[in-house]
Amino acid sequence: MKVSEMFGAASLLYNSKVKKEDIPFQNIYRLLDYLKEQQLYPDLPVISGGVNEPVCIVDGEEFLMFCANNYLSLSEDERVKEAGIAAIRKYGVGPGGSRVISGNVDIILELEDAIAEMVGAEACLTLPTGYMANVGVFKAVMDTFFVGLPYAKGSGVIFSDEYNHGSVVDGCRLSNAKKVIFKHGDFGDLEKKLGEHAKYPNKLIVTEGVFSLDGEITDLPALSKLAKKHGAKVMIDDAHGVGILGKRGGGTPQHHDCAQDIDIIMGCMDKAFGGTGGYLCGKRELIDYLRVAERSSILSSALTCEMSGAMLESVKIMEDGEGLRKELFEKAKYLRGRLVADGFRIVGKDILPSIALWVGKESDGIEFANRLFKRKIFSPVVRWPAVPEGEARFRIIVMRDHSRAQLDSYADACKEIGTEMGLL
Repeated sequence: MKVSEMFGAASLLYNSKVKKEDIPFQNIYRLLDYLKEQQLYPDLPVISGGVNEPVCIVDGEEFLMFCANNYLSLSEDERVKEAGIAAIRKYGVGPGGSRVISGNVDIILELEDAIAEMVGAEACLTLPTGYMANVGVFKAVMDTFFVGLPYAKGSGVIFSDEYNHGSVVDGCRLSNAKKVIFKHGDFGDLEKKLGEHAKYPNKLIVTEGVFSLDGEITDLPALSKLAKKHGAKVMIDDAHGVGILGKRGGGTPQHHDCAQDIDIIMGCMDKAFGGTGGYLCGKRELIDYLRVAERSSILSSALTCEMSGAMLESVKIMEDGEGLRKELFEKAKYLRGRLVADGFRIVGKDILPSIALWVGKESDGIEFANRLFKRKIFSPVVRWPAVPEGEARFRIIVMRDHSRAQLDSYADACKEIGTEMGLL
């Protein structure tokens, strides 16, 4: 039975048997039971050591880690850790509250200036998570904020790639702007839809710089040219591009030398940076506006000072990290080459440290992941609804600190399992 059919069956079960709740949230509990019975509820192993390192401790045992987004291995870098500790000693643990109430802390402003310079923008606004950056920005830049300004209700339309991250989807839903989904990476379809909405004065195109589950770097110059032709603005979610692309780690816009053509650059600090947090970069006036208009910023505490200190050190390392990126990509190319040579399909044409290994059926992906886990390799499968149904795959994350022996261990295990399951 397909996953969608399972949910269809669950819906029928609900409509025929569930009349009312005898206890609070009973229907939620029923759904939870169903998800667990159908093996749709994800396993959540407990990690007690090596959280973002090539070797981690899962349920008390050593595992090889191939799912942490710590691309440049900065999470455990002593310089980054010491910078965070120094910030704790100076500023304490908490940020003190919302910045519009409690004021700005100098180290957060210093981090924002450093990120803006790295990505090639005038200014930057940081938030505690990347999700918060995406979930709040669309309402801020597309809707009315005060007395019909900056845009009247109904005057905006957001053009979003169908494979955009769920945080982008959630953020778009909060805006009153019309939402138009274009086919993944299909600029012909995008242009057609831009033409159909020419009357809208406020048009925004949003896509990702790197689609990590599809092995693709977006052609930003072509996108920018199309946007200018139709009077649209451009926003890029560069969560998987910043730090690993660009001569100075500035991400996909820097990789294409077109940062000046991107109106909003979003990124997060839980991948190449090695920490946590999100940010939005753009013109100084735009960022000044977002400081008072983005609800996920003004209604939340700021990024913590210790994280700001640690991430400031990460930026310094990444800006001078051409050698780190070269080493990372050499390892990614090696593992990708081994998997392809063994007969696996790797999704996408671009060499990236996020390698999308195709499996297909959800049941095969689950079984494959279970067999990896039995071999002490932590590498969960990505399946519907994160990817289209029937297109399950592994997002294999290569970290700079992975050794050649660890990469070989992963490739060898995949070959054994693929042969056992008849996938090769």
